Amino acid sequence: MRLHSIFSGLTLALIIFSIFTFPSASGSYAGDKPLNTIAHEEIYGGIFFSLGDSKYSGRLNYNDTYEVNFELGVLNTDRDKGVKLARLYVYWVWSQKENVGVYPIMEVRAPAEKEVLSSVVTYTDTKGFVGKYDYFSGVSVYSCNLDGDSYSVTVKNVDVNGSTFCVQGIGLLVIYECQEQEPDQDCQLIEYWVTEGCDMIYAEYGITPEMATSKIFFDGELELKRVKRAYLITVVPSGGYVSGGETAHNKLYFNEKRGWLSNLPFLNQLLRLLFGYGGGVWSDVYIADNTVQIGVDQRDVTEYLKATNNFAAVQDNHDYMMVTNAVLVVEKEER
Repeated sequence: MRLHSIFSGLTLALIIFSIFTFPSASGSYAGDKPLNTIAHEEIYGGIFFSLGDSKYSGRLNYNDTYEVNFELGVLNTDRDKGVKLARLYVYWVWSQKENVGVYPIMEVRAPAEKEVLSSVVTYTDTKGFVGKYDYFSGVSVYSCNLDGDSYSVTVKNVDVNGSTFCVQGIGLLVIYECQEQEPDQDCQLIEYWVTEGCDMIYAEYGITPEMATSKIFFDGELELKRVKRAYLITVVPSGGYVSGGETAHNKLYFNEKRGWLSNLPFLNQLLRLLFGYGGGVWSDVYIADNTVQIGVDQRDVTEYLKATNNFAAVQDNHDYMMVTNAVLVVEKEER
């Protein structure tokens, strides 16, 4: 009887410990929503990502609109290029009605297209605990058709019931394929991975920087002897923005598992030279301000590339951000 009581007490203690120690799976400030791989292929072409002239919208009430313009010069050169994938990302925050978090009701339209753009998917996250300003944040993804030298997008709040939201900006990702297979600056033999989602991370309220780390995986095998160059594009709304202009606190990792080496770059490099392993670690890579509140980083990762199981990670250290996009591009030699 006494033994049964002890085990019952231990079970109750473990349940309580789990509730208060581990973040909720439905959403939290921890890195608990890894990005999804939506495209992975080898083609002869290139990658284009732009925020256009995105600026923070402020609060959008019913019938308010917000517009972003993109220049598409890279798609209109002398080379014959075809769009293989075009995705539009609307990054939104502070979606609420009467101080309660709700999903935004928006209409997204391109003036050149007569119909409203088709929604592909919406990714969301919340801070995961009851408190003030627990409003929804996320990214809504749309398919689009590109034609011409420029492209404009308009977002409109169409909720007649009065909910509001803010748009941090709009991103346009284009993967294009070249018909003429002759390498130049815009057209290469590439293998690419496109990942997307929404993982809100913030090292506050009991969440440590190690917990506030969002991992991104690029599954597949590579012939390293054929690699000419590899680069990583990451997009993090709110990343780098600190009111008052202080230095942002964030880190980007690529194929780096030994966190204790992140503050010892010389030792990290030495181990790589001696034993042929080691990943990349960079601090304060995301820059944003009151006007542009989306951090975008493009970084050469050629020397850190592995034959299998490549991965990246974004870590918050009292900055606050949403990890929404990561694209790995590997330029290759012909066989």
